[in-house]
Amino acid sequence: MEEYRVLVLYRSKHGTTKRYAEWIADALDADIISAENRTYRSWSEQLNNYDMLIYGGNINGQGINGLENFRAAMRKGHIDRPVTYFCVGSYPAYESTIQTHLEMNFVGEDDLSKINLFYFRGRLDFLGMTFLEKRLMGGLFKAIEKKYPEDRTEAESELLEAYYDDVDWSKKEYIDPLVDHVKSFMTQEQLAYLEPRAAANIAEREELEAEEAEAWDAEMKRREALYHENKRKDEERMLRRMSRKQRQRYLERKAFEAALTENEEDLRILEGGDLPEEAPEEMLSETDAPAEAGPEEFSGEFPAEEEDEYAEFREFE
Repeated sequence: MEEYRVLVLYRSKHGTTKRYAEWIADALDADIISAENRTYRSWSEQLNNYDMLIYGGNINGQGINGLENFRAAMRKGHIDRPVTYFCVGSYPAYESTIQTHLEMNFVGEDDLSKINLFYFRGRLDFLGMTFLEKRLMGGLFKAIEKKYPEDRTEAESELLEAYYDDVDWSKKEYIDPLVDHVKSFMTQEQLAYLEPRAAANIAEREELEAEEAEAWDAEMKRREALYHENKRKDEERMLRRMSRKQRQRYLERKAFEAALTENEEDLRILEGGDLPEEAPEEMLSETDAPAEAGPEEFSGEFPAEEEDEYAEFREFE
């Protein structure tokens, strides 16, 4: 029995396309190569050795990263192998989204229905974008903001909420349709040979991802500790520059805020939350129950105004 050989090639901008490519390679026990800076000769020397080629790239504007170079190398090297494509973007995988990318990236094809293109939702990392990418995304967000909230699509609302943030929508199960498509080219014997190898690959990948997640959590804790340490040092320097009166007021205000944060109910009220719910009537004792009385008669005197204990802090607000 001959093994069905698959090669996954990818170009990734921020790492999400690479992650999808690795998941696909594990599920199909395929070889995987980065397509970054590859020449025509390096394409033609390897591509004919495989039964199926899979090419993936991130969405760059409306184009798929590196797709033109790959297709040009296929034509120049007279490589005739079935190809499956995938692309990764921040929009949900609507049919209209996939159709748009087909029309934009496969210009000149007589029948777009013969192109096997799969779309996966990825990540939106505004802080990791280049200046040009931020300008392009900024124009998109401004156009969304101009719409009335009820006129925005669900995807537009999600993008608006993710602005200036790092949101990851990638999921491993998104690759299942692509994997099933490639498996449809295999025989039963090839599938039986693939299954245990793919299971071992996936288990190894999950272990590696768990280690990476643990290392990342440790790095985040280290950064958080460093942030608080730097903040403490900055506060010490600021206090040294203050007069005695300013320092006293600052410390009193800080103590007051610390006392508030210990009381979640007070914080909720200050932030505009709902007032605490009243206790049910059956839980009220006879002494707690409100007295049934008519309207009070006005005595002609207004209650004395309570003294504001924190008046001296108003200047900070």
